[in-house]
Amino acid sequence: MIEQITDLQFKRVCMFINEHRDLMKKLFNIKVNLSSLDLMRSDCSSHFIRMMDDMDIHHDWIQFEITETVATEYNAGLGMVIDGFMAAGVRLCLDDFGSGYANLNTVMRLPFSAIKIDRTLLFDICNDKKRAMFYQSIVETFHRMGYSIVTEGVETEEEMSLLSSWGVDMIQGYYFSRPLPVDELLKLLNM
Repeated sequence: MIEQITDLQFKRVCMFINEHRDLMKKLFNIKVNLSSLDLMRSDCSSHFIRMMDDMDIHHDWIQFEITETVATEYNAGLGMVIDGFMAAGVRLCLDDFGSGYANLNTVMRLPFSAIKIDRTLLFDICNDKKRAMFYQSIVETFHRMGYSIVTEGVETEEEMSLLSSWGVDMIQGYYFSRPLPVDELLKLLNM
């Protein structure tokens, strides 16, 4: 039922955006995960674009996330879906980089605008110089390639400060907030 769940959640995201359009002046975009089953649908891109258009959602307000695992299974069908998104101005994000088998060939093959680095690579970067050097070099390399970098799983101020000093573009994690109900999220975003 993942396709139906994705549709339901995406509709809810679009309705939230419509009810709070002013928030989009503060946010870069809202990232939405697509499963491998969603991406195997021949009408995937047109389906989600139609949903956005029906609710008057600007295409650049949404960025669809494709997991590293799905990206490594690139095929002609996925290529057509991605081409459909790109033609409509919808950007893509590689999710969970470092959690599996992706390599730079995967990253370079697909037109991602952002890379989300998996929490597993963040582990102990504040105490282990080699891990820190490795993480920093990933950030620098992807920046030189023109990608925006999102770090997943930030939990401490020390991690946040270190990542900020390396130029990470966006930081996601419990350091900022755990998942919130709508009213609490709105309070946080209106701070």
